[in-house]
Amino acid sequence: MPSQYTIYLVNQSSSTQTFWCFLTRPAEIASDPNVFANSSASIAIDSNDPSTNYFVIPVQYSVGAGASNNAVGLDVQVTSTISQNSDLAQVWNADYANAPPKKGPKLTLASTSTGPNSIKLVTNSFNQEDNESLGWYSNQSFGIQTASGFMGMTWSPSPNQSRTLTPKLSFYISVGSFGSSTLADWTQVSNDSAQVSVPGSFTGGACTVTLLNNGKWKIAPGKPAQFALLENLAFLKSDEHSQLMAMAYLEDATIQQDTVTQVHWDTSSVAKLSAEEEAEGYVANTFLTGTITVATALTAGFAYFVVSGVQFSITSVNGATTVNFSYSGAQSAATIQNLLVAGAQAIFGGNRP
Repeated sequence: MPSQYTIYLVNQSSSTQTFWCFLTRPAEIASDPNVFANSSASIAIDSNDPSTNYFVIPVQYSVGAGASNNAVGLDVQVTSTISQNSDLAQVWNADYANAPPKKGPKLTLASTSTGPNSIKLVTNSFNQEDNESLGWYSNQSFGIQTASGFMGMTWSPSPNQSRTLTPKLSFYISVGSFGSSTLADWTQVSNDSAQVSVPGSFTGGACTVTLLNNGKWKIAPGKPAQFALLENLAFLKSDEHSQLMAMAYLEDATIQQDTVTQVHWDTSSVAKLSAEEEAEGYVANTFLTGTITVATALTAGFAYFVVSGVQFSITSVNGATTVNFSYSGAQSAATIQNLLVAGAQAIFGGNRP
C-alpha cells in the first residue's frame, strides 16, 4: 500500500468552484446523527484551469479532543485543542476536566491495544452537564491531517464512552459553500459528490476527479492525461526520440501513444558481474519479461515502446491490444515495475521484422 494517495482535481464547469475533501465515516458511526462532517481541506479552482490542483492524503490517521464555548452542532466551527497521529490498533485516553476552571482535555496513548484494523477512543468520567451549564462544551474528532487541512468528523463525547472506529480510505469530493472546520451534515456532503475509495479508484496511488460542464462527476484511476505527456517529456526531447522519429520517417512507419490498461510480469533476473567489473563500478543489468495490454488496437507491428523515457522491447504480439515485452537495463526490477503500471502512457515505435 502506498504511504499516501493523491486526488487530482479538474474543473470543467463554467465558473470557479471550491473543491472540498471529506473522509467517509467508519461503519461504527455511519448512522449516528450526532457525528458531523468536519473538513478544512479545500481548494478553489478556476474554470478549465490548466494548473495542477490536488489533495495529497497521507495514510496517517489523527485523533483529537477539545473543549470550547461552542456546542457541537451543525454550522458550528470546531477545532480540537489537542490532536495526535494514531496508528491502527492504538487506544487513546481522552480526559476532560470538570469546570470551573474551564480547562482543555488531555489525550494520551494507552498501554492497551484494540483490533488490528481499528482505533479506539476512551473518554473518562466527567461532569458534562455542569460543564455545559457553564458554557463549556467538549468535542472529539477523528480523521486525517493533510497539508491541505483536516478531513474527518467531530462529535460530542459522553462521559465513560468508549468508541472503536474501523476507518476506510474512502473520500467525498464535493463543491459548495462549506466552511473551514465548520460542522456539516453528511447528507449535504455526500449528495452530488464524487466518492473515491482505495484501492478501486486509484492506480499508482493516484486518481483524477473531474467536475464536468454538466455538473456531473467523472472519476478516473491514475494521473490526469497531460501528466503522462510530461512524464515522457525527457524522452521526447532526447536523442533516442529523434532517432525514433527519423526511423519512422525513413521507414514510412508510424508511432502511437496509448494507455496501458493491464500489466503481467513473468520473469525477473539480475546479471552477475565479475570481480573485475564490480571493482570498476559496473552496474548489473536487470532482465524482465511480461505482457501489457493497451486501450486501443495497435496500428502497426511495433518493435518497442517507451514509458517515462524507459524503453521496452516487444518480443511478440497477442492480438490487437496485447504484446509480450522484455526489459534489459540498469534500473532495478522494483523501479521498472512501479513505472510500468495500468494507467501509464506508452509510446510505440519501430518496425518488428
